[in-house]
Amino acid sequence: DVAILEEPEHLNWYHHGSRWPELYRHVVGVAHTNYLQYSRLQYPGLEGQLKERWMELLNAVVCAAYTDVVVKLSPTLVDVPGHNLVCNVHGVRGEFLAVGAQAARNAGSFFDRGAYFLGKALWTKGYRELLDALAAHGPAGGDAPLPPLHTFGSGPDEDAIRSEVERLGVDVVTHEGIDHAHPSMHGYSLFVNPSTSDVLCTATAEALAMGKKVLIPDHPSNLFFKQFSNAILYDDPAQLGSLISEALATPPAAMTKMEQYALSWEAATERLLDAAALPAGTRRPKERPLHSLAYGVHYTMGTQPLCDVLRVASGVRPVFSVEERLRAAVGLATGDRGDSDGEKGVVEVGSSGGGGGGGEEMGTATTVGGGGTAMAVGAAWFEVTGPRKNLRMAARFLPFLSRIGQ
Repeated sequence: DVAILEEPEHLNWYHHGSRWPELYRHVVGVAHTNYLQYSRLQYPGLEGQLKERWMELLNAVVCAAYTDVVVKLSPTLVDVPGHNLVCNVHGVRGEFLAVGAQAARNAGSFFDRGAYFLGKALWTKGYRELLDALAAHGPAGGDAPLPPLHTFGSGPDEDAIRSEVERLGVDVVTHEGIDHAHPSMHGYSLFVNPSTSDVLCTATAEALAMGKKVLIPDHPSNLFFKQFSNAILYDDPAQLGSLISEALATPPAAMTKMEQYALSWEAATERLLDAAALPAGTRRPKERPLHSLAYGVHYTMGTQPLCDVLRVASGVRPVFSVEERLRAAVGLATGDRGDSDGEKGVVEVGSSGGGGGGGEEMGTATTVGGGGTAMAVGAAWFEVTGPRKNLRMAARFLPFLSRIGQ
């Protein structure tokens, strides 16, 4: 009766099949990734701005076409057509709450370590803001020295972050990534997270659940955390150093039962049930002409040869060339089962998971025989309804698509 799509944008970018609201009575999308920001950060300058605008348009089209309600984890995400609202419908694992309960029972002795930061070793995760703020805090400005701050994270920028720590001379001890629930993490009393790139930071929720204080910017991504007594929010990054000193001067407050419940998956599920419903008397988006048009536009974008043109233009490079995949599809549709010498044998086709929409969809085509070659035909989602007509048309574009794909 109900389908819940985690990241409805990502799930449907290359979907080419039935419309989910036609298959289910109610479709809820849970949006928790800021793809627009990723486009900006990954591609600086004009290219990033163009990709951001294209991403915003594509997300709006697929959300209009395939969802009834979109629940955004925080206000950092832009609105999409139809009914959408902000609600944190995520919780934390029970073991984090168990650590918090243990901390409440042993408040005087549980926290025996200072401040830390945990996140993937990427500059965009807040490392730049953290190191710059710590470098600005020092004797030159009349500031008292801070105790060492420990960072935990592995990733592409790990070596660069270590080099920057040495260059700036800040008192930071870097470590590889670790499970946040590991016993060695329990004793830290303050989680410092200056990042504003997350929609809603799971690590911040986990730190709160373990009874720690969290020091975070007053930013839309942190709206949910304002309700907690151990959350310390700041407006100016220059405040970070002095706030670390103040936060470490006293132990965290014991969490209330309501705060513990708010972080649990049980509470998150209750919030989801409340947020997922359409307001009484509201028509389903699939009944609105513009939403039906959005599905028609997106479905057309998935037909060949337009599909591969758009995929390549958006930066996707096929593992197999367009020419290989088109020739495999032509051979399948026309009944060509391979060479007589057995180098190419039977072609097996599986469902790509979409189906419908006026025709079957090809999943994977695997040749078995002397060569034992596997070919990912499904990567292009070839339509085989009226195969001879469609594939003859696609074949006319073969030289052009082959040059683009390679």
